[in-house]
Formats: sequence, C-alpha cells, structure tokens
Amino acid sequence: MKKDKIGIKKLEQESMQADKFQNIVRITLLLVLAGIPLVFVPLDISQGNFDQFFLPKVIVMFLLVLSSSIMFMLHYKEIESFIEKDTTNKALLVYYGLLVLSLFFTDNISISVFGRPDRSEGLVTISMYLILFFMGRYIKDINYNFFKFVMATAVIVAIYGILQYFGIDPFPRNYRSINYGRSAFSTMGNPNFLGSYLVLMIPVSLYFYIFEKRKSGFLSYVVLFFCLLCTRTRGAWLGTILSISCLVYLHFFYHKNIKNYIKRYITLIIISLIVILVFDFFSEGVLINRFTSISSDMMEFLKNGENSDYAGSHRGFIWKRVIQLIKYRPLTGYGIENLGETFLRYFKDDMFEFWGEIRYVDKAHNDFLNIAVTTGVPSLIVYLIFVLSVLKKGLSNAKNPVLLILLPSISGYLAAIFFNISVTSVAYVYWVFLGMAASNNLKI
Repeated sequence: MKKDKIGIKKLEQESMQADKFQNIVRITLLLVLAGIPLVFVPLDISQGNFDQFFLPKVIVMFLLVLSSSIMFMLHYKEIESFIEKDTTNKALLVYYGLLVLSLFFTDNISISVFGRPDRSEGLVTISMYLILFFMGRYIKDINYNFFKFVMATAVIVAIYGILQYFGIDPFPRNYRSINYGRSAFSTMGNPNFLGSYLVLMIPVSLYFYIFEKRKSGFLSYVVLFFCLLCTRTRGAWLGTILSISCLVYLHFFYHKNIKNYIKRYITLIIISLIVILVFDFFSEGVLINRFTSISSDMMEFLKNGENSDYAGSHRGFIWKRVIQLIKYRPLTGYGIENLGETFLRYFKDDMFEFWGEIRYVDKAHNDFLNIAVTTGVPSLIVYLIFVLSVLKKGLSNAKNPVLLILLPSISGYLAAIFFNISVTSVAYVYWVFLGMAASNNLKI
C-alpha cells in the first residue's frame, strides 16, 4: 500500500514537471513568434555597415533558446517525449548530419559555423531553428490568445511597412535599406523578407476572420494584404495565392461545411480586389505590370531565351550559374553561407559583363538551389523528404483546426522561397510552424 502511494506521488510529480516544461516551451514559442519580429536596432546610418535587422534577432533568439534549453536540462526526463523516433525526426537529424559533414568541405569554416555578416545564418543559427522545430512539435495545446498575439505583432510590422511605402519612416536606414525606395521592408530588413513573413502570417488573420468570425481577423487581413502589395515582391504574391488556395482546399475536403462560410469567402474576394485596385492607383499601375510580368519572365527562363538572364529581376542569371556550380561539386557543396566567394571566383567576368560591376551574390535567390549548392544535392533531397513528411503528417491531422493556419502558411512560404532565400529575420517562424504541423497532439 505504501509502495502504491509512493508510485502515485512519483507520477504526480512527473506530471507536474511535464506541465511545467510545457508552459516553458509555450512561453518561449510565444516570445519567439510575437517578440522577435519586432526586434531591430535603428542606429543612425553614420554608424557604418551596422546590421540593424538580422544579428539583433539572432541574439534574442539565442537567448530565448538558451534559457529554455537550460530549463529543459533541468527536466531531463522529458527528453524521450521531446524527440520522437519517427521518419520526420530521423530525416531532420540526417539533414543536420549532412550539414555538419559539409563543414569538412567548406571553403571558409568560420562563415559556415557562424554565418557571414548581414546574414548570420550559419550552423549555429540553423541549430536554433531545429531546437525551435522540436519545441513546436512538443507543445500539446495552445489557446486562441497565442495566435492573437502573433497576429497583433504581424499587424504592427505591416503598419510600419505601409508607412514606409508612403514615405513615412521615423527610423534611419542603413547602407542597404536606403536603396529600397518606396518598397516596404519594415523590421525584416528587405522587401523580399517582409513578403515571406507576411505569407506566413496572412493565414492566421484569415483563420480568425473566416472560422472564428472575428472582425479583428478581417481588419488584420486588410492591413497584412495591403502591406504585402507594398513589398512589390512577386514571389510573395504567388506564395500568398498558394496559401489561400491551400486553406480553401483544406476547408472544402476536410471540414465539408464550406457552404456556411460562402459569404465570408465572397467578402474576402471583394475586399482583396478593392485593396488591389487602391494600391494599383497609388502605385500608378506598377502592381498590374509587375504581376503580369511573372508569366513572361517564367517563359523566357524556361525557353532559355536571349533575355533569360534578366528573368525574375536577374534571378535567371544567378540560377543558371548556381546550377553550374552544383554540377561541379554535387555531393558536398561549397559550405554553408559560402556561395558568395565561390560565385565571385567562377563568374567574376560574367558579372562585370552583365551588370557592368562586380556584385556579391551570397545566396541563390532560390532556397532549394541554395541548399544544393552550399551543402550538396543529398542534403537537399533529405531536406525535401523531411518537409514532405511534415506536410503528410499535417494532412493526416487536417481536421484539427490549427492546421488551417499552419499548412497554408508553410505551403505559401515554400512557394515564396522558390524565388527567395532563408533568412534569420523570418525562417524561425517557418521552423516553429513546421514543428507544430508535425505534432501529434497539438490542439487549439
């Protein structure tokens, strides 16, 4: 009898520890998703080449991950449930192993480990992404307020971006952002990166509007969508189209009661068209011209025409040469964050002939090509297996309402980074969402 009481007490203590760790993880993820997007250091441009946007976010991310990891070590009994032994995690760990292996073949190991200035996305940062993935996968339940805070942060970021587009920016710009003109970049450091962030956030607002009937969701969508147009980023526009399509698909095939939501979908279409027309008016036709150029650029690149190097704002020039580099070293790549020096070494004359100057092409402007050229084709294959495994697991739980946020966000982001890159001001959101989508127990 005494042994039974001891056993029950022990189970109660373990349960309390598990609940405590759940709370730690939940708070950490909330601070990551709702706090880090607002982090930047607006120093005066006279301070020189100071990284206003990326390194500050990495530092805050490191502190949050470190503090939660220390708490995790104090609750070491949770290790077994923290990292499940399934295909998803195995693929991720193999991918990470290939990243580590690439260090032995890198041209500059310091850059591969710590990342280069203005990017800070070396192995150390990627390791934090993976920890955040496991945290996202471990968490069991979140309430609506969790995503309300995330959405509120996104709205603040978007409002700042809209103000920038209309020439109102209370903060000084650094040596990079001073060249962005009217394009919104907000706290993300680049219009493309802000576009990727908004692709991840728009499904959050749509969920609250369509499924929770919240006016705040409707207003948030209008603000986020208008800011998305202000980035003038075509890849993010395509990503948003895919994410909304994914949401409608999931709703129709897994929840079946779409008829009750027709009015809200019609309202969504109408307000989207109004926002587009208003923005096109203020942009003097730039929106329509840029959007219609997507198909022509794509056809030019696929046909490898005489202007294919100009396709996608010169992405054609970069992609074709990155593919050449992959052919030279397909198994190991040139090292994490090492594309810049390699591209310069091989294509210095091409750049001068094409641009009339030497530019530092540090990323492939296609995240999948970037993985292949920096850490090898096997690394890309394993990464794709991992992502597909997450999406498959998410679809198997698609009746869970929270997947109506996560799967559209992830799908849209994957489409956007086909024309963009992984970056420290946005990628951590993607990795947390991946973890949540792969969770077996997540509820909202």
